[in-house]
Amino acid sequence: MENIILEKKGANFLGIERIDRNGRKHYQLVLIRGNGNLKLTKEGVYFERWLPKKEFFIPFKKIKKVELGKCHNLKSFIFLPVLKIAYEEKGETKIFGVCIGWKKETMVWKDMIEKQVINS
Repeated sequence: MENIILEKKGANFLGIERIDRNGRKHYQLVLIRGNGNLKLTKEGVYFERWLPKKEFFIPFKKIKKVELGKCHNLKSFIFLPVLKIAYEEKGETKIFGVCIGWKKETMVWKDMIEKQVINS
């Protein structure tokens, strides 16, 4: 993967929530969370889960919103913020959730993603 702007090894993937066409939120109740490498590139956000191996890529043109939260997929996090990336796919809004670290580091990621979305 070329053109890496930011990289976080050991980020924790929390799954993908989705909002259907009727505005109802759906959670992944059975999912495989896991650690992996999160990368911000010039093309989008890329996550590679280590085990079981799986890759996710969200191009900037599909991103609608980036925010910080305290829960994702019905799991709460008291001390660490969740980076939530909402994007469009197949007529639905999906929300990718990942825990990067403390608030300051997560805010850097949020700000950088928003900047790349605006400039893309």
